[in-house]
Amino acid sequence: MNVDKLTRYCQLKAQIKQTEDELEQLRREITNEISQDAEFSFGDYTLKIVYQEKRHYNDQQLAAALPDPELWRALFKADAAKISALVKTGLLSEKSLEGTYTTTRTPYLYVTPTLRETQT
Repeated sequence: MNVDKLTRYCQLKAQIKQTEDELEQLRREITNEISQDAEFSFGDYTLKIVYQEKRHYNDQQLAAALPDPELWRALFKADAAKISALVKTGLLSEKSLEGTYTTTRTPYLYVTPTLRETQT
């Protein structure tokens, strides 16, 4: 094992962490300025922000809201995808789920270079 390789590996890992922290800070600053889905072009870049809402269910409140205890056994714990499927199939109603979850908005940030035609 070459100690120089190990040293360089650790340096690069620290660099990655620093870069990821800076990217997260910039993402937070950008999304704090723009609170809705949006798409803009700035110079050579296109910025697209998409917000996605996610539900986080409370197990106890959900169990109490389900019309059939067998449904809870099918879920075992609050799983948003399974609950959504039960709503889509009509086994559960949105009304019966009111008060059993909280909703969070998660922004997704996409930045791409703008393609420009080159003149010959």
